[in-house]
Amino acid sequence: MTDNAAYEVPSAGGLFRDAQRYAQASSPASRQPTDTGAQASAQPSRQSLNIGAQNVRVTQFTAVGLTRARNDFLHTLLDSTFKAQTFQQVLHESREAAGKLQALGIAKQVSVALDKGPHDGVRVVFRCEDGSRYALKTGVNVGDDEGTANVTGRINNVWGGGEVLEASYSRGSKTQAAFQGSLSVPVNADPRRHIEVSASQTAADMRPYSTHDEVRRAVGVAYRAVGSVLTHDVRCSAMWRDICNLGSEASPTLRTEAGHTVKTSLAYTVSHDSRDSPTVPSRGSLVRATAEVAGLLGGLKFAKVHGEMQTNQRVGTDFVLATGVQGGVLVGPGRSPLSDRFFVGGQTSVRGFEFRGIGPRDHNDSIGGDVFYAAGVSLLTPLPYVQTPALRGHLWANAGQLALLDDRGLMRKTQRGVRDEVRRFFMCPSVAVGVGLVYHHSMVRVELSCGLPLVAALNDRPKPGLQFGMGVQFL
Repeated sequence: MTDNAAYEVPSAGGLFRDAQRYAQASSPASRQPTDTGAQASAQPSRQSLNIGAQNVRVTQFTAVGLTRARNDFLHTLLDSTFKAQTFQQVLHESREAAGKLQALGIAKQVSVALDKGPHDGVRVVFRCEDGSRYALKTGVNVGDDEGTANVTGRINNVWGGGEVLEASYSRGSKTQAAFQGSLSVPVNADPRRHIEVSASQTAADMRPYSTHDEVRRAVGVAYRAVGSVLTHDVRCSAMWRDICNLGSEASPTLRTEAGHTVKTSLAYTVSHDSRDSPTVPSRGSLVRATAEVAGLLGGLKFAKVHGEMQTNQRVGTDFVLATGVQGGVLVGPGRSPLSDRFFVGGQTSVRGFEFRGIGPRDHNDSIGGDVFYAAGVSLLTPLPYVQTPALRGHLWANAGQLALLDDRGLMRKTQRGVRDEVRRFFMCPSVAVGVGLVYHHSMVRVELSCGLPLVAALNDRPKPGLQFGMGVQFL
């Protein structure tokens, strides 16, 4: 098929090319014979024609230069255009369809034109430039106290309907090797709704926070819908985990947790994000909640809920006040699995503490918790003699707490009782304050902080002094 190939959709159902001329030519008045002499003597008159409200119907569609799109996909894409009944509706739906072609990567550029079609109808014409079919890129990801280098290969528009096949491989300071492959398919030709099938394998070295390695293999299917207000994500997955290669100093708890576990789960995430930047926002808010139920098809059984909220607002003209709250709980029969617990502490979590430096420990191993909360407040300030707004001063205060919901944590029997343990959990968080610098890169947030831990539990690992962090999501 050549670049001049066109898809024709007969009798089915940007810019209108000379819409007024077409409308006048189609109107009954334009078909009446005129008297030239009478026109010469008559006074000039003005006629107002509301083109947008004229009734029309689309009888033909042509796509020029579009060589990789299925006919059934185009029928679905243009269904609303074919059903339009006025010029205004045809224009709107045609532009929407052109935007979807670009958003799905099927076309780089799309120009829209309307012309007179057969059977006194309208012909919609798309003049397109095909989108890139293949992509190969390398990059660096940062976050969770780790940096990774990755290479990603991608095939766009695999079967002519906006499908994307992607595979990536990465290695990092803790990630020994990670592979992920996915196939994403749009639902009803809508770039805001996708079904994704994925498979992944990750091998990670958890040292120095816990003396073991962990291998994870997972397969899953997900549905994602991005709305004007809320984003919904439903995911069903099966995962096999192996806690292995324990060090000679591994704690008794870690030795008990070692070995294979299988998890099948259904998770639902809903979020609202109105921030003007995902890394260093100056206005807007983020609200996100995730609920997961494991054990539907066997394996481990538990329920897990995690939520977070962040607000950002300008104070004056150059200051930004940000607040954030996070929390979560994991419940199930017996003791919870190590791989699914929460961990708190670090530059992207509660600053002023080591990565995973808050909460239960057994010897030198961080063993995580079943319930946690964290809160923070930050003030971004301008810097004297610094002209770029990308570099800001940073004042912050963070607090958080993490505990197990078993006889090693809040449920343990002591002289004070369970009620007193719960009260201390909420009333006595670990706290740190500090100052530093924030650099706003286009893809990542970079922080250099000098922190001072004010309150820390016996098991915590406070980290006074300088602390460096890079990532996307911070408390």
